[in-house]
Amino acid sequence: MLRVVLGTLAILAVLALPAGAGERPRAFVELFTSQGCASCPAADALIQKLDAQDGVFAVTMPVKLWDFLGWTDTLATDLATKRQMSYSVARGDRDVYTPQMVLNGTDDLLGNDDRAIRTAIAGTSRKSLPLPIDLSVREDILHIDVSADESVTDEATLWLMVVDNKVNVPVRGGENRGRKLTYYNVVRQMRPVGIFKGEALSLELPLSDVEKADDLGCFVIAQVDTFKGPGRIIGAGHVAHLFPARSIRK
Repeated sequence: MLRVVLGTLAILAVLALPAGAGERPRAFVELFTSQGCASCPAADALIQKLDAQDGVFAVTMPVKLWDFLGWTDTLATDLATKRQMSYSVARGDRDVYTPQMVLNGTDDLLGNDDRAIRTAIAGTSRKSLPLPIDLSVREDILHIDVSADESVTDEATLWLMVVDNKVNVPVRGGENRGRKLTYYNVVRQMRPVGIFKGEALSLELPLSDVEKADDLGCFVIAQVDTFKGPGRIIGAGHVAHLFPARSIRK
């Protein structure tokens, strides 16, 4: 019995720490994907591999782009669909397709081109994203700590992304009919929670408005706003489980 109790306490201690404590990513990847896209499953699987890579955070943004082709994407949201369009306007090319990846808020990449994506990530600065963001969860409150860094002079919006860590979807129509697709770090909610103005910042966000689920995590990113739309991502933090005590009881 003592061994079990101690083991449980050890797990709790680990989960109470900020996920990836001491790790600052150098790449934040967003995949815009659709269940109605035959070219997307390879990109969907790639998200898991990228997210497991040191220094890389990766999320899935399901969009409504192909809902008219015989299957309505069950995970697609207006926020992801609008975000993809906003990126295309900010780049000036208005190029919207699936699978499409956006690296650090600026680079547009074909989402199933494994080699090109890894080359692009390797080509980013060897240094981490310049703005440190540390996250932790205590008593259903998300604590966000953004450190001041003299090298960062840009003002940036802090965005909270609540994600489903893993979702399985049986597709019954369209180009992927009959397939069971798996998605990772699926963004379900996204909202601004603060603004970085060059000074250290600490926020406490009650999670009372987030549905308690065993497999929910979150990312917080700092993204520079431009007059055209979303710009460079200069910092990111991650928590694997928003409700760790529930995860232990799974």
